[in-house]
Amino acid sequence: MDAELARLGLAERSVRLLTGRDIWASITPLLAPRRNLVAAFGHVGPGAAALLPLEPGDTLITDASLDLVLSGATSPHALLHWVKAGVIVHSLRGLNAKLVIAEDEPSFVVAGSADVTAAGPRQLFEAVTVTTERDTVEEAQEAWLEWCDLAGPALTAGDLEPLLEQYGAGKPVTSRPPTARPAAAPARPVVTSRPPAPVRPAAATPPPSPVRPATPPAAPSPARPAATSPVAPPRPAGATPGSSDRPDAPEPALAGTDGLQPAAAETSSPAEAPEPVADAEPEAADVPRPAWPRPAELYLVSLVEGGEPSAEAEYRLEELAREYTHPGENGESPFRVELFWADDGQGQDPPRTLRPGVHVIRVYSQKQGRALVGSRIEAPGLVLHAYADEYAYPRRTYCYLLTRETTSKPVFGDLRKGLAAIGEKPNFRNSFQVPRKIEALLGLWPDLGYDPR
Repeated sequence: MDAELARLGLAERSVRLLTGRDIWASITPLLAPRRNLVAAFGHVGPGAAALLPLEPGDTLITDASLDLVLSGATSPHALLHWVKAGVIVHSLRGLNAKLVIAEDEPSFVVAGSADVTAAGPRQLFEAVTVTTERDTVEEAQEAWLEWCDLAGPALTAGDLEPLLEQYGAGKPVTSRPPTARPAAAPARPVVTSRPPAPVRPAAATPPPSPVRPATPPAAPSPARPAATSPVAPPRPAGATPGSSDRPDAPEPALAGTDGLQPAAAETSSPAEAPEPVADAEPEAADVPRPAWPRPAELYLVSLVEGGEPSAEAEYRLEELAREYTHPGENGESPFRVELFWADDGQGQDPPRTLRPGVHVIRVYSQKQGRALVGSRIEAPGLVLHAYADEYAYPRRTYCYLLTRETTSKPVFGDLRKGLAAIGEKPNFRNSFQVPRKIEALLGLWPDLGYDPR
């Protein structure tokens, strides 16, 4: 870490100013050894790849609108080179920012006046700053994410190739001769199912981490300690699951030759109808009301929607739902069990300390591992069970939450404001345990209510 800071010229300070007529000669060496770069430049000129060392999986936002391509300010040739190399490129009309964020540790920002273009023999006088100051890096990341969200889907080679012949032409090509393309030839198809572009690529080899072993089935539940399920009355000896408990009850009718059960009217009279099965599943009211403690340890978990749970995960969900689903008492909101999962290496990895008894607020990021101001968040849930599926690739963590219905629908921006009011920021790595921080988060859902201590 110290050696890297020294290489950036930030061993004894957090901000550095670079100036000169050949500014990229100072910037490129700082970025070349780094990975996980994201950048925003309004103008991208010829030879940009030699100045800005983007690698496959890195992301760039620029202004590739037709007027800038016609004027020569943005080169579709440079963008096409990056796209074919695996760089993710977005276009946002009106963008004039000039910054690069290196997201590996130590993370830093390079921002200033320089576009990614060589100005020729008479280069311009430029000034840029380099900083590792944490708040500034986070502010740059938030601004970049908002631009990325506004820009929409990533550009493809099919988007850029038609612009090559218009680069620097000065005016748009509005029509073509009828013979240039057969009349029946369809226009280039619009990609509608492209997956969202990752803000930060998955690590090549996710670092190992000590995962808490799955909670054994016999462990007491935080919501219902030492609770036992109601037991159905015993059956008489020799009774079959489908038979009545009465010894004189008629034998069940056999299926017909077509495999269907004959109608009851054809097999017995109403007076001889069999008794209801004694071991029918209990109603929801027969399930004891779960405990609903006030959170004492609360995690924020960043999630990306998509994928399907395994059959084993769904089976465990059904078991827990039968045990904890409850309509509530005295007009309180119902209880239910919900499942979420997170894959290793997909942006913000799931916490390894999830365990029964802690609470979780789920934040569904619109970009992998990055929550935007409008990202959906879910009310706090009590962890009933969590385990890691070691056979999945990438490894997947499943977590089962006891939740309650709420009428509040806050978003991530509201969560940030609630924490900012007490001088705090969202933290996806460690839990919140200080009461005033927990209360600031719980205030987003005032109608949940918790059991008295």
